[in-house]
Amino acid sequence: MTEWVEKDKKGEASDIEIRGKKIPKTIVQILNNRGYATPEKIEKFFAPSLADLYQPYLINDMEKTADRIAKAIEAKERVLIHGDYDTDGITGTALLVHNLKRCGLDIVYYIPNRLVEGYGLSLSGVHHAADTGCSLIITVDCGITAVQEVSYAKENRIDVIICDHHEPKEILPEAFAILNPKMPGSRYPFKELAGVGVAFKMLQGLYEKLNMNGEELYRDLDLVALGSVVDIVPLISENRILVKHGLKKIVKSDKIGLQALLEETGLTSGLTAYHLGFIIGPRVNACGRLRHAKEALELFLTPDKKRAREIAQTLSADNRQRQELEHQIYQEARELITRTGQEKNLIIVAGKENWHEGIVGIVASRISDDFYRPTILLDLKKDIAKGSARSVPGFDIIKALNYCDRLLTKHGGHSQAAGLELKIDDITELQKELNEYAKKIEDWVFTKKSRYDIKLGFKEITDEFLYFLTFFEPTGMANPLPVFMDQNFEVVGIPRVVGNDHLKLTLRQEGIVFNAIAFGQAQQILDIEVGKTKIDCLYSISEDSFSRKKKVILKIKEMKKSVV
Repeated sequence: MTEWVEKDKKGEASDIEIRGKKIPKTIVQILNNRGYATPEKIEKFFAPSLADLYQPYLINDMEKTADRIAKAIEAKERVLIHGDYDTDGITGTALLVHNLKRCGLDIVYYIPNRLVEGYGLSLSGVHHAADTGCSLIITVDCGITAVQEVSYAKENRIDVIICDHHEPKEILPEAFAILNPKMPGSRYPFKELAGVGVAFKMLQGLYEKLNMNGEELYRDLDLVALGSVVDIVPLISENRILVKHGLKKIVKSDKIGLQALLEETGLTSGLTAYHLGFIIGPRVNACGRLRHAKEALELFLTPDKKRAREIAQTLSADNRQRQELEHQIYQEARELITRTGQEKNLIIVAGKENWHEGIVGIVASRISDDFYRPTILLDLKKDIAKGSARSVPGFDIIKALNYCDRLLTKHGGHSQAAGLELKIDDITELQKELNEYAKKIEDWVFTKKSRYDIKLGFKEITDEFLYFLTFFEPTGMANPLPVFMDQNFEVVGIPRVVGNDHLKLTLRQEGIVFNAIAFGQAQQILDIEVGKTKIDCLYSISEDSFSRKKKVILKIKEMKKSVV
């Protein structure tokens, strides 16, 4: 059982009134603890406005970029959009195709094959640009490390504009322009945009340059929201604004493909960031993991309803296959790690032949959660290992990989997720050097603690509290769904196991009763003696999605017997 720790408390909150509504002090306290300490900041959190988006020309090279695209429009140049094969890259590519065509450009597009070309701007993509007569390439969600590929494009008299959000390396591509808020010396106030978010800012700058109506661009916030949520960027500041407004656009989206996905998944109302991240996103990602992502892009571009439905069904089938492969690799990885004693290491590095390189990233995330260790899983092919890394909060995996740069043929990504490639003969040395690096990091980083927002008893779960709790959406990284803790809950009625491994029970405190479910904790039923056992819980609050009549249900994160 992990230690339960309350998040740092900032001041003592009290009820406040905003726009004639009284906000309970419990809600105010959570917001204060998250840095929203004034009524003005709280109002902006509850009602994020598109008017608060930052000026796009604060991004380095934006003026240069807008001028170059305006020139391409005037000269009727052909332009290639080169995206990435994940949801962020796919939605960003679709966003640029829709809007640059609207501006009058002749557009072709290219998505690399993950299993053949790997991540990033590819030489094959540059070849395709040359073969189709393109004089300009615009990348989406890739390109910041493509030194060789950009050089090759220049040799072929093709300009390259890089739209990316990944960490730059010391040597940068000699591109015509680079749009990336993480560039050294960047004056852009928000560094954590997704790739599709950077593409959106580029279009904002272009629309301003061409004196076009920005409301037209806002129609495509559905794509921005989907790509941002699935790429797990922090849902604060500018990302929160884009996702909040994008979620409203999705249900009424003018994109036939998005509507087909909603129909396929049965999501017709009440859409949240959770649905994008765990239901829609995995389907969009699935075909790129297993084969080629071009069908996912086609879904967002096709005007044909029948074709859109076919693709949506195919993506669901791909996702089921992905789940089966994930389960198989997860079981094998767990067995390998425990057999070799790797769970005792600070960094886990494991590899095996026929671990699908498109799936290992998802499994690495699960293994990292299980052992609370940064984890690298590798697919071994002949003499080359390709794989993915996932980290824990406080440990920057990119900095760790940079430390071992001499052993890697390729690597790149974010502080919490990265891709890499190396020779199989170097895996043992990589494991050794990573663990040497990790020993220099403070021990607390590798100690799992379950943090909760505030202590909350049932008497405080009022209608007003529940009303304002909904305003925390969209929730996700850096803005999680609030988690609460309290003690001495009575278990009433008969607990029962439901689904595969879930425990359903009813809790009572001071005469107030709520239904609760503990996902993946069916074994806890053995420790509960009805009428006698009292439990302490970490829990979140949601509506019962299985009931026609909306009612509150507690989702138990962790539970333990109360110490009386």
